[in-house]
Amino acid sequence: MGIEVSVIIVNYNTSELLDNCIDSVQLKTKDVNYEIIVVDNNSEKGSLDHLIGKYPTVHFIFSEENLGFGRANNLGATKAKGKYLFLLNPDTLLINNAIFLLLNYIENNPQVGICGGNLYEEDLTPALSYYEMNPYSRYTREWFTLLGLSRLKGYHDDNRVKAVRAIIGADLLIRKDTFDVLGGFDPAFFMYFEELHLCDRVREAGYKIVVIPEAQIIHIGGAAAENKDEELHKWSYQEHWYSRFIYFHKTEGRFKTSLIYYGHILKLKIATFVYSIKKSPEKLDYWKKKSEVLTKVYSRYQQYLKG
Repeated sequence: MGIEVSVIIVNYNTSELLDNCIDSVQLKTKDVNYEIIVVDNNSEKGSLDHLIGKYPTVHFIFSEENLGFGRANNLGATKAKGKYLFLLNPDTLLINNAIFLLLNYIENNPQVGICGGNLYEEDLTPALSYYEMNPYSRYTREWFTLLGLSRLKGYHDDNRVKAVRAIIGADLLIRKDTFDVLGGFDPAFFMYFEELHLCDRVREAGYKIVVIPEAQIIHIGGAAAENKDEELHKWSYQEHWYSRFIYFHKTEGRFKTSLIYYGHILKLKIATFVYSIKKSPEKLDYWKKKSEVLTKVYSRYQQYLKG
């Protein structure tokens, strides 16, 4: 029997998490012919030497640059021998035989192009696992969010197998032939929104995206917040917004992307004015910083448009 699933894990200076992740895959995965491919995004030299010796059957690929999430997975996929690709974050731990459960479902449901399981925090509370189907476009929902009228859904509260809009990239099983035909992840995304964009294209190709609650995985990084003051100048926060602009540009066009930016800037300016009147220096500083960050990131997006 050939390899059924190629488990691809992208690593960047997370050797301890990666060690635990690989261990959980090998411990929990039964009745599946699989391979594990680790793509290292130019981590500290020698940081994975101990894992190479510990896991002789794992295929390690070392990139000479940090390719980001999508491009690194694309690289891993070129070496994959499996019929399916299981894209797994290094900060995950399989709770049960999740890979078998996902494989079994997608094999018996040819209309499904991507599936994923239920993610949990370390204390086993539900974590963000998917984006629900919604009658509104992502552009319309962005305005709902901007106006405070929207709440993010995707924290599983039932055990129903259901079609969703997108699976979180922490645990995404996709048909390799579909991945290859679509050209994998769009290289314009370095990190964030790339799985949403991929799921959009898979649905446009006529496939369903499905969540399989029985497959259970801990996502250690799932609780990270991005709206705290100390997050504003972090690389990850800025990268999130840059990918957000790129995503809207690719799905809604340049004009609507500009409208979204100016809508957010207007909200930030109003907040700045309000807190200057209220003489609340801490909150005033926060909103000023956020406005500066957003302006900086939008300027980067404009450079992207120039090629």
